[in-house]
This record gives sequence, structure tokens and C-alpha cells, in this order.
Amino acid sequence: MRITRFVAAAAALAVGLPAHAAPNTAKIGNIVTAALKEFNVPGAQVEVDTPGTHWAQSFGFSDYAARRPVTLRDHFAIRSITKSFTVTAVLQLIAASNGAVKLNDPIGDYLPDIPNGNLITIRQLANMTSGLYNYTIDPDFGAALGSDPTRHWGVDKLLSYALYSKKHPAIVFPPGSQYQYSNTNTLLLGKLVIALTAKPFPAVLNSQILRPLHLASTVYLTGVPLPSPAATGYQGFFDNMPDPVDINATSLSFAGAMASTVTDLANWGAALAEGTLLPETLQQKRFVSRRTAGDPASPLYDSYGLGMGEIAGWWGHTGSGVGFQAAVFHDIATDETFAILLNASNSNDVPAHIFCRVLPVLHAEIPANSVCAKEPQAAP
Repeated sequence: MRITRFVAAAAALAVGLPAHAAPNTAKIGNIVTAALKEFNVPGAQVEVDTPGTHWAQSFGFSDYAARRPVTLRDHFAIRSITKSFTVTAVLQLIAASNGAVKLNDPIGDYLPDIPNGNLITIRQLANMTSGLYNYTIDPDFGAALGSDPTRHWGVDKLLSYALYSKKHPAIVFPPGSQYQYSNTNTLLLGKLVIALTAKPFPAVLNSQILRPLHLASTVYLTGVPLPSPAATGYQGFFDNMPDPVDINATSLSFAGAMASTVTDLANWGAALAEGTLLPETLQQKRFVSRRTAGDPASPLYDSYGLGMGEIAGWWGHTGSGVGFQAAVFHDIATDETFAILLNASNSNDVPAHIFCRVLPVLHAEIPANSVCAKEPQAAP
């Protein structure tokens, strides 16, 4: 495990380390443009915020067939970045409980009939060490989703594919023994929010996170359409054209059913890493993380903590799947944020690859053991 602390960032600033020069946004734009071509992505929104720079730009097409350009008002699905919101909501409820709810409480204390529910803790669900099977890789779920991507799903039905299937065990490894990224974890945490508040999840999300942070363009999706204006999501090609794809967000639920714009996403990334909505003592626990390299199916991170991941010392989250990809990362020491939204999912971890390529332009050091160390990079 490893711990990143706010005090370390504060100490670095206190000794007068030189401030980074303003990033070369033209070079960042060139990196993004080249990556969109390389990974067959029709359009994107990108934002970089530093103490001296606010730069947001749209690229390419929101609707490829109609040749409609992306605008900064367009909504994109953010997929698994939803997890960072769900875990934050859980941590807020823990903070408000005055000790009645704890990170080390077994999830079985709140939700019945969970395999290993007497052993798996809230913490282990949030940091992806529960050992629960990932429902999205269950073959029966894949077949059902493929037969009708726009069908409406209930969260208990989604969980049944992970926890009660006769084709595979519900438990992949003993709780806490290793890291393995599983969407099942966040479904249970979303159910925990409902159990603790007796309110619908979107209502809690709005009252506890979206309204306090003024994220007016960020929404929890309960069906197929995104809020207007919206980018079209693409996956694959038909007649040499990007192939539009739709999915009902209920199939992703508390693990991936949100949409946003790049400016809202950048604001969320800063609040997420800085702990704006949490007591500092609880925020510090989010940075206790495990290396992700042992899980070949994990999204591209160096390590993963409580509902957020780390790459080269920057903290945030990525999201990917069915037409959209996204990422947001924030450097606490320099108060810099990078956010990106893409409307295609033809290759894995494209936002993380672009982030790695942009880091030198942001004057960021890349540790030798970081996933970014393997990324081809232009000179800063």
C-alpha cells in the first residue's frame, strides 16, 4: 500500500519550489488531435486548469454523419467516473453518521444476502479489494445486454449476474487480499447510499454533490438519451463510417450512469482530489492505495484508492465503454487539472494514454514505475 498526503503537497509549496510555467496549450491541442486520428475518435472536449491558465477546447465532430462539430456545451457519458461520485456520497454519509457507520463495517450489516457480506467491508468495496465477481464480465449479462442494449435494468438484476450465477463463483478471492476492478463493488455502494438515506440515489447525488459544487451540467442518467445538446457515442465502423451506439444507462447504474461536460468534469476532478466535500481526516483515507498492475483487466492506473485512481501522482478517475471514454486527473501539489471527454470506445484507456502524453507539456515528472513511462511522448 501507499499513502499520498496533503501535508506533503503543502510542504513542497512552503519551501518555495518554482511554479510551473504556463502549459503550451497549442502543443496539447496537437497531441489530442493526433490521438483522435490514431484511436479513431470523432470528437472530444479537453480542459486544462492551472493557477495561471484556463483552457478548454472542443475537437472534431459530435455527430459524424451530420458533420456537427463538438461544442463545449455538449454532454458526454462519463461511464466509470460515476464510481468516484458514488464513493464520495458514501464517505459523506460516513462523516455525517458521527461514528455510527464506519469504513470497516461489513456490508452485510446494511445489505442482506451478499456472499461474504459478513467479511467484506465498505472500505474493500470502495478500493476494489472485495473479491466479488464483476457482473459486467458475466456471459449471461453480456448476452442479455447484446440482445437489447436499450432495455431497462434494475440494480438487483445486475447484481444477480455477479452474486447468484451457477456458472461461476461469486467470490474470486478472499476479501482484502488483492486488488481487482469490479463494477459489482460500486453497485453495492450505491445500494448502501439508498439504505442509509431512504432516498433515491439521484436525489442524494444532487443534494450532496452536484448542487454544492454547482455542477449544473452533470446528471445521473436513468435511460438511453443524454441531456441535450449531446455528443453521439460511437463504437466500431459500418460502411467505413463510425458506427453510432446506444445503451440504457441503467445497465451501468451506480457504477457508470452519469454524463457531464468537460468544465463540470474538471471542477469535479479538483474537488475529488482536494477533498472539498469531506473532512480532511476522511479524505486522507482515500489515498491509501494498491498497485493495479496485478489485475490485467484493470483500467490504466498506477494505483487505486477509495473510489479514485492515481497516475504519476495525479488523482482522479477514468471511464470507458459503449461509445464514450473520459478521464479527469488533478495534481494537488501544483493545483493543476486535466479533463477529457471522447465520443468513441474503439480502443481501451484512450483518455489515460492521452493524459500520459500531455504530462510532459504540463511540466510533470513521470516516475519510472508509472504506466506513463511506457507511453510515447513528445518533448515538453
